[in-house]
Amino acid sequence: MTGALVVIAFLIFAGLMIARKLPALLAVPCMAIAIAVVAGVPADGIGTIVASGSVLLAKYIVTLIFGALLGRVAIETGIAETIVAYAAEFGGERPLVVSLVMCAAVTVLFTTLTGLGAIIMVGTIVLPILMTLGVPRTTAATLFLMSFGLGFALNLAQWTFYETLFGVARADLVRFGAVVFAVQAFVLLAYALVRERRMRGYATLAVAPATPARKGAPPWALVAPILPLVLFATPLHVDALVAFAISALYAVLATKPRESVRILVASAIRGVEDVAPALLLMIGIGMLLATTKAPAVAAAVTPLVAAVTPRSPFAYVVVFGLLSPLALYRGPLNPFGVGIAVYSVLASLHALPAVALAAAVMAVVQVQNVCDPTNTQNVWVANFTGVGVEKITRLTLPFQVAVSTIAAVCAVLFGTALFGHAPFAIAFGSPASAGTLPAQALPGAGLFAPDAIRNTVGIGTDGGANSLVAADTIARDLRAWKGLSVVTAALDPALSDCTRKPFDAFLRVTVERSVTLSGTTADANAYLMDCAGWSVEEWHESRTFAGEPSRDAVRELALRLAFRLRVWTHERPTLAAMLLARGLAYDPARDLAPTWYFTLVKTDDGYMRALVRPGGPAWDAGLRTNDVVDQVDGRFWWEYGTYQTQRKAYDGKPHTFVITRANVKDDIPIALGKPFAPPLREAPETRPF
Repeated sequence: MTGALVVIAFLIFAGLMIARKLPALLAVPCMAIAIAVVAGVPADGIGTIVASGSVLLAKYIVTLIFGALLGRVAIETGIAETIVAYAAEFGGERPLVVSLVMCAAVTVLFTTLTGLGAIIMVGTIVLPILMTLGVPRTTAATLFLMSFGLGFALNLAQWTFYETLFGVARADLVRFGAVVFAVQAFVLLAYALVRERRMRGYATLAVAPATPARKGAPPWALVAPILPLVLFATPLHVDALVAFAISALYAVLATKPRESVRILVASAIRGVEDVAPALLLMIGIGMLLATTKAPAVAAAVTPLVAAVTPRSPFAYVVVFGLLSPLALYRGPLNPFGVGIAVYSVLASLHALPAVALAAAVMAVVQVQNVCDPTNTQNVWVANFTGVGVEKITRLTLPFQVAVSTIAAVCAVLFGTALFGHAPFAIAFGSPASAGTLPAQALPGAGLFAPDAIRNTVGIGTDGGANSLVAADTIARDLRAWKGLSVVTAALDPALSDCTRKPFDAFLRVTVERSVTLSGTTADANAYLMDCAGWSVEEWHESRTFAGEPSRDAVRELALRLAFRLRVWTHERPTLAAMLLARGLAYDPARDLAPTWYFTLVKTDDGYMRALVRPGGPAWDAGLRTNDVVDQVDGRFWWEYGTYQTQRKAYDGKPHTFVITRANVKDDIPIALGKPFAPPLREAPETRPF
């Protein structure tokens, strides 16, 4: 019921934005508060959401301000106007060439420019030039917006937003940003060629440039708009905020050094004015982010979002590519509208790898930036050119959906090359765990112990004095067994496979003491494991003493454990012989079910964690002990239930998982390969020792 109320609140404010009854600046924070209220967040929690959410995107907000500073400096110093003037001169009177050259100029400018003020300043120069030279109004308007979208694909301020929202390193965004840029450039060129036929014979007089473009800045100053990208590309990886500041300072010193103070101060003030709507929207988005992270809201929304989450590469392409028009009208895929709640929940659910989710937003934003009729830039361009804003959407939408879809396909197919590791298991070029997990030379290479250490038992303890006495006693007894060798081992056998182990069976011996009213109780324990620490059997002996147990008493308990071990070798001779011959306990005649040698355990912290035998098939597939299992076969484990999920470790089916791992930022997809099936071949000697 609570989840339904959250959805209703979501839809009400989304509808108000779509109907243009309430601007996003007010609708988004109101939505955040309304969702918190209906989800049952207490009053003090709502106050925390407003306070913490307002500054949640502070880094992005400050970066946006510094980007606006550079944009204003580029305008005040004449750099932007000079770039456009050179572009117009180069194009001459050929409409198609002029259009493409102007597109290139706009693209370069909007790699750093942001805000409606920059749109207006650049548009009032570029659009009249295009329309005067014979480019139809609709073509000029749409090409301008597509060029803006092309430049925004490499906008550092925008990348800072993705980093802040999803916790993705900028280095993981650079290559995919380049792919989006290349796809958008190709589609823009295709669109220009399609529209070129409309330019032929078109009446040239449309609008006389209100302010003719002049070459007011020296050539060496024209690099200022792209200087932030250059600074970031250096080995120093200069932060975007610092890069904007350095570029703004360079721009004024290269053009009007005597007026540098005045220009910088004025540009800072006007820059804040330019991006004020975006800043206010970011505050509202921060509140919405804080709301979706509230436990009450997460509990209500998680099942709903989980039910519609794209869980496969195909669904990823469909949702974030073909269905990208859902970003229009501040819709459910718009990260600058109601969609921020969806993306926030997806991020908190680990429903997709963080880098794949960031890539999805980067793809969808190409539709939102160019086509959304609620964008301030779309409204201004439509009014300035006299073209209906809905017509701009109709003309550009098919092309921008193609951009989003192709980008999503690239993320799926070439994720390893783009992100450094595969966000989906089908990505070409490497297995699912490439880049994060060590690979075995051959499947099962560490499954068995080396032949050279056959019939060798390693003995370890917890380091306690009584444990050492018990271990020494058991070791002396085992050395008396014919054909058996014993070594002392301080290592944990579960930390690695059996490739270089000095034993093929491991016995961990401990003695624990507890004091009760009746005296001191000594518990002696022996845990038998294979060469990789996989549990085989365990025995326990206990005795209560009036005082502290003597060394002789501890030895007596240890000898009882050794005797029980000997009895076990008689009861399970084949299992014991296999363990001591190959380092793996199995009976070829009885253990016929295929296995991957892992199990799933729900721990006290509420997570479903994996316990994996090193060197086994699950280990070879990339699964590790203590990995947190989020999804099994494309669904969250809690959708199956605890018991049903744990049973999947034994059903003999090659499952797939999405796991999270300590110190690894992104989710890791795992696909089980070929299981271990006990071979029906000669068994080692089954004589008990």
